[in-house]
Amino acid sequence: MNELDALTRLATLGTSRSPELGATAGVEGQVLRALEEVPLEKRLLLAAGARSVARAAGRKLARLETRGDVAPPDTLPVCPPRVSAVLTELLVSNDVEVLREAFELLARARRRLPPELLPRVLGLKERALRVAAEPVLGERGLWLAHQNPEWRSDTDTPAVDPADAERVWTEGTPEERRAALVQARSTDPAKARAWLQATWAQEKAEHRARFLACLDVGLSPEDESLLELGRKDRAAAVREVARYLLARLPESAFARRMLERARAVLTWEKPATLRVHFPDKWDAEAERDGLDKPPAGVGQSEHWLIRLLEAIPLSTWESGFEATPGQLVGAAARTDHAIALTEGWAQALRLGVSSAWAMALLGFWTRCESKVLDAERAQTLAISVMEQLPPAERAARTLRILLRSESLPSLDRALAVTSAPWPADLGHAWLQSLRELYDPSTRATALLGALRKASTALPPQCLPNAVDPLVLPSPLQRWNPELNRFQQTVSLRRILYEELKP
Repeated sequence: MNELDALTRLATLGTSRSPELGATAGVEGQVLRALEEVPLEKRLLLAAGARSVARAAGRKLARLETRGDVAPPDTLPVCPPRVSAVLTELLVSNDVEVLREAFELLARARRRLPPELLPRVLGLKERALRVAAEPVLGERGLWLAHQNPEWRSDTDTPAVDPADAERVWTEGTPEERRAALVQARSTDPAKARAWLQATWAQEKAEHRARFLACLDVGLSPEDESLLELGRKDRAAAVREVARYLLARLPESAFARRMLERARAVLTWEKPATLRVHFPDKWDAEAERDGLDKPPAGVGQSEHWLIRLLEAIPLSTWESGFEATPGQLVGAAARTDHAIALTEGWAQALRLGVSSAWAMALLGFWTRCESKVLDAERAQTLAISVMEQLPPAERAARTLRILLRSESLPSLDRALAVTSAPWPADLGHAWLQSLRELYDPSTRATALLGALRKASTALPPQCLPNAVDPLVLPSPLQRWNPELNRFQQTVSLRRILYEELKP
């Protein structure tokens, strides 16, 4: 029995059932013999710890190799000492977001990492970080990366070799196959389509849905026949993907059918009246197109309206009815189907973002009484629209919510979906609001709950104010640990921006 088995046996059985360890060699044997007066339980733990340290320290070289090549001289100046200290702290804490920002600032300032940090940076597991670090490794770092197989592993080159792509598609894991399919779609959409069509019947439902979604890259009318397989699929998730992609092809048979039905259901009477009338019976393809039984808790007509409208670009209604988004939403509000109509239009934002439609929808939901639209559904709808807005417009609405000139969605949800970096006006307003807190409230929870995100989302213009000491009033001091982490992060970021000016 070897040493590993002996230690494992004793730890598994317990010293009372196996009081004798037996002969052992190696560093653990030395520990056991040197500590004979120590109780066996403690000797076991110390021996196991000694062996772990010895193994982590390395192993004997099989042979001594003398290398003829050496690292070329670095051409970029090394980063300042304060930056090196910040990088060391970030690497120890594995603060991914700030590390990525630090590498970007180093690259912009044309500085490189200090030599002592190269092994730790090269050993980072997150591929995105390793890619961000590459421009600041310097010549020595790039040379060093080729000396250790673990530092030049396949994770650094996830793209599939075109010559090997078909084999990966045939034999790879689901993730590898998906990567090969996405890559093929960007270079040869027809080949990717042929791959998926050939294996369609053998794929599991979850894989059919994920693979079909890859057709979003380079989507064209030539994909319609494959998408039709998805539309008729037995799995609901696959059908959903197919319908969305077919709706993005306005000349597809599916899109034309949905538009024809919707025009029959919705009629416009000038100056601003919208009427909804459902047919007695749908055509044969209606159920496969999504006009099926509604989910629990959803009315039939509500389900049908949402299904119809989510498949039709919003510009269709503006041109067809010669009306603005505000007029159309206002007319919908005067019908018995206001929520279903506006939710269907909100879903259609996926087919083409429109700020005018987003503002009209959000304004209507804000005005709705709770008996018409309950608060949680209003939040869900508002977030679905916010997520479709461009980052600048999303941030602008969040600022208005912070300043209390808008109320939907709630402040915590708006902050959560606002992309980093925040604009300076939003950052300054958030900091000012934070300093004005005095007691627990929904607003206080929203502002303090955003501390972690704000620590990396605040723009450089806000960092001097952010590092100023902030003492929370006693009712809010349970947030002190989060506040301390926030101030530590913004302090590190401030140093980076001060030291790494281009």
